[in-house]
Amino acid sequence: MASDAQLHEILHERFGLQTFRPSQLDVIRAVLDGRDTLCVMPTGAGKSLCFQLPAVVRKGVTLVVSPLISLMRDQVRFLKLRGIEAHMLSSDQSPEEKAEANAAIQNGFNGLLYVSPERFATGNFLSTAVRMNPVCLAIDEAHCVSQWGHDFRPDYSNLSVVRRALGDVPCVALTATATREVRADIAQLLSLREPLIVVTGFDRPNLSYECRRAGTEFDKLDHLRKLVQGEPGGVIVYCATRKAVDETTHFLANLFKERTVLSYHAGMDLQARARNQREFMDTLGAIAVATIAFGMGINKPDTRLVVHYNLPGSMENYYQEAGRAGRDSAPARCVLLHSPRDTKIHQFFIDRIGQESNREGRTLSVELIEQLKARATAKLDLVERYSKTRVCRRQQILDYFGDRTTAIGCSCDVCRLGTASGREESEPATPELTLLVRQLLSGVARLNERFGVGMVADLLCGNETEKTQRAQLGTLSTWGILKPLKPNVVMSMIYRLIDHRLVEQFDPEMNGRPRVRLSSLGVRVMRGEEAVWDDLREILPSTKKPRAAKSSATTTKKRVRRRKTS
Repeated sequence: MASDAQLHEILHERFGLQTFRPSQLDVIRAVLDGRDTLCVMPTGAGKSLCFQLPAVVRKGVTLVVSPLISLMRDQVRFLKLRGIEAHMLSSDQSPEEKAEANAAIQNGFNGLLYVSPERFATGNFLSTAVRMNPVCLAIDEAHCVSQWGHDFRPDYSNLSVVRRALGDVPCVALTATATREVRADIAQLLSLREPLIVVTGFDRPNLSYECRRAGTEFDKLDHLRKLVQGEPGGVIVYCATRKAVDETTHFLANLFKERTVLSYHAGMDLQARARNQREFMDTLGAIAVATIAFGMGINKPDTRLVVHYNLPGSMENYYQEAGRAGRDSAPARCVLLHSPRDTKIHQFFIDRIGQESNREGRTLSVELIEQLKARATAKLDLVERYSKTRVCRRQQILDYFGDRTTAIGCSCDVCRLGTASGREESEPATPELTLLVRQLLSGVARLNERFGVGMVADLLCGNETEKTQRAQLGTLSTWGILKPLKPNVVMSMIYRLIDHRLVEQFDPEMNGRPRVRLSSLGVRVMRGEEAVWDDLREILPSTKKPRAAKSSATTTKKRVRRRKTS
């Protein structure tokens, strides 16, 4: 086992780095000890080093599973430049490259072999992998194994078979975007044995998040024009559809003729995509317009601006894609443009869930398809709420992933305006508002994390239904304490408490039906340990009386008078 001093020496001499980043050394030690490990690090935190450096220390093959050919190619090229033996097997290799990789495999090389998950279903590669007797199995972008994750890939689900075939080889699974529930799914599906789980957090303080509403496509293009015009550095523009990529590329190419503008989507042939990605990586100030096919494996450290031209489908997608900005730790901007039309685009994709699987020969049950649709809809709802809520953007992202870090010194659009919860200018709430907020929080607390927003509303309104009777909610002390109000009104109030981080949603069963619980802040507010502030006054029920309807007789007389004068 190498000492820490030796590991630092290898870090410097073989990788050209001076110091380890947070938790890298912990993961490297675990891998060298032969312990299964699940590593969750934000984009740009150095996940790859966690299996590359142990591969230098150990003798034998480190088998690396990666979802993108471009990512594998970039990493193999980097390792070879550093004098580290590395090869890859992919469908786009030249005959010479394939021959070189196969010769190395036959001769029992010591180093890293990169393959896609699909490779294990090709020919007899699984038996070849077994004969190589790898010393470590590294699975990058491990969230792809979970069908509840944001980027599920069927071939990743077969890695459990690979795991069993390879025997006791230690496994390190790595990802940047896994909630608590997805982490549990990864550990189970990959059969990780008492794994060390390292979660370094999701905070990217150098990124400035911003959301802008655009009523029309013209408004969006105008926003995009100004954003790109003001940023001479590298830019990525994410679009929801191939058509939007082509149209936006054309728009920017005509506008910024002095800059390199490239497109990237799955409808392009493999060679064109690879060529455009290489040109983007090698060109200063280049602009890439892409779908989420461009999401993983993009490591251009000096990308200064990432624009989402359309609303992303989930917070995981947004975090991963926006995270392509500022990988050199210098300040960078992440701007989300959204319009009502974006939701319709995603709803179209949600309605088609299950169809792609049937075309691929994978039959999904009706029940599973409905669960997947419900979960996708819930994820989309959360992104919409993120884009519209006037609460610190960075804190919303941290809260979503269950990171207890408090965003300090944030430069998001909300915090720059000093409205990151209204605390700077807000006054303490009135006794009426304070009582209402604590009643709502008490209703959430009484259900002990068992139900969602709807059941909390039914409890507080005393709404007798089959579900509330079965759950015996009528026996609780908070039953009916807001009885004059309607359940849909109370649900809206609870959603506002979620926006203000007093209540949290979570989905332990990963079925698209999230439950609610109090946050640590919500507990303190409910107990009176922290004040309620006036920025929550919007949840107070309206006291306006509805305008009286005009009688039919009066309306008829007016119509008659109008006819006479016309």
